[in-house]
Amino acid sequence: MSSPALGSAQRKLLLVEGNDDLRFFKALLGHLEITDIKVDKYNGKANPRTDLSERIRSPEFRLATSLGIVRDADESSHSAFDSVIGALRRANLPTPDASAIPTEENGLLVSVLILPPSDSQGELEDVCLSSIESTPEMQCVDDYFKCLSSIEPSISANHIAKARLHSYLAIGPARITDDGNITRRQPALRLGEAAEAGVWDWTSPVFREMLDFLKNL
Repeated sequence: MSSPALGSAQRKLLLVEGNDDLRFFKALLGHLEITDIKVDKYNGKANPRTDLSERIRSPEFRLATSLGIVRDADESSHSAFDSVIGALRRANLPTPDASAIPTEENGLLVSVLILPPSDSQGELEDVCLSSIESTPEMQCVDDYFKCLSSIEPSISANHIAKARLHSYLAIGPARITDDGNITRRQPALRLGEAAEAGVWDWTSPVFREMLDFLKNL
């Protein structure tokens, strides 16, 4: 496996779906000032089983004290959770009973987080959208999508969250300059880049379960 080894100060491992999620969670850990969690990716929803099967054979993995896995719910949070549990079971690793409820066996704590928390379907983008729904920019985004709804073919339901979020980020986050003016820079940020740029308000209640998950890992 080509991913870097766990450092002596990073005995906890967090696995996420891809590059954008990796940047998002690294930014969130930076906000929390948590330095003992290494974030890595398993590149796609179908890959945790193969990833874990390879990862558990590495000497570095045996140093880990905690393992966290994050996955989007997509069409079904239950199916997503069962998929991750199947991968853990095949790798002979501890299997939690529910999302965000850790379990520990033989010195390894394992926790799984399905996003959005406490919802039946969706993805990380839906969590971020929930934090900005009341902003003036989102009213403009919604007007835009109302217009688009009359155009065929329509946007599929499983793409709408990403499309709305990208539309919000297209103009760039509003910033107050040193002289008090408001400016917009960094247009067309991706979700992870927006996290690095400080776009998301981590104090929003929608991020609470995510923050608790990381703190308890």
